[in-house]
Amino acid sequence: MGTEDEDLVRSQGQSSVTVTIPLTISVSLGSPMPMSDARAAGPKVAAPRYEDSAYVDEGSEAVASDYLTRKGYSEKFLGEKFVVQLPTIVRGANDVLSFEDRGVQSTVLKYEHYSVVMSKTRRMCFYSAVNINGKLSKKSGRVAWKWDPRIPHENQIMKECYGDPPRFSRGHMTRREDPGWGDEVTAKRGNEDSMHVTNATPQMQAFNSPIWLALEDYALGHAREDDMKVSVFTGPYFKRSDPVMYDVRIPLAFWKIIAFIHDDTGQLCATGYEMSQEQSLQPEEEFVFGEFKSPQLGTATQISIRSIEKRSGLSFNGLADADPFDSGQESVSPDHPPSPLGVLEQIRFV
Repeated sequence: MGTEDEDLVRSQGQSSVTVTIPLTISVSLGSPMPMSDARAAGPKVAAPRYEDSAYVDEGSEAVASDYLTRKGYSEKFLGEKFVVQLPTIVRGANDVLSFEDRGVQSTVLKYEHYSVVMSKTRRMCFYSAVNINGKLSKKSGRVAWKWDPRIPHENQIMKECYGDPPRFSRGHMTRREDPGWGDEVTAKRGNEDSMHVTNATPQMQAFNSPIWLALEDYALGHAREDDMKVSVFTGPYFKRSDPVMYDVRIPLAFWKIIAFIHDDTGQLCATGYEMSQEQSLQPEEEFVFGEFKSPQLGTATQISIRSIEKRSGLSFNGLADADPFDSGQESVSPDHPPSPLGVLEQIRFV
């Protein structure tokens, strides 16, 4: 408001005045950058995985036969020479959920370009494994969260701990955009398949680090430029000491492993990371008097794959041998914990 208008208000004894002014806003849109230029332009920050928890679809469930064409995660995605197997559940093998698939018992839920193995007692996945083809990636609109009809509802979590704050968000293990590649129909199906609750774990809204979300994109920039492919495993650490909130035992920390053929060496490279949401959690009774505002963690760490194996109880079937961060130790010493990643360029790929 200008000084002449202020004098007018004072002289007329008014407490307010309405002034109409012309307003022009200019928006400049650049051309989209092709995936092949991603490495030169540097890492990009991915969109958050922590999406509207209330957006669920319980009324139009698919049937098991709809998934007959899903091939899931491919172990030979990076080439015949570099087979990257699905992890093996070592500690907790008796807790793996099995189901009937085409007349035989199976433990792997196959979706478009990714697969999930579920825990019976925790009702969430031990891990989610995805193949990503950055050159064929396509954007698709999001859909509602949904059940997987191949396993009982009682082995999945749809609502119990999820909702508006102070409840949890459904955090993708395999990111929504990661399996969305191929032709238009296939990419759309991959995007929609990522919205099964089998692919979600309870995560606080504040558990959102740009580095954690951008790891896959950054690795694509270091993959062989002629392929732009990576395979990613993501999952929670399950511990008996995990707190029970809203009748669900909540994992406090998560791990991620990315495998790809390095652009410089032409060899298989695999790197491991972990991140905790423990600092974001508060006892349920402390939420009674208002919404809990948690500080953003923003602290992912690069850690050896052997350390992830020991802590998670999973075996990655020799993938640790392709880890440049590994020096033969089974785990990181408590006296020398890994340093938080401040920027993506701190990651050791060679």
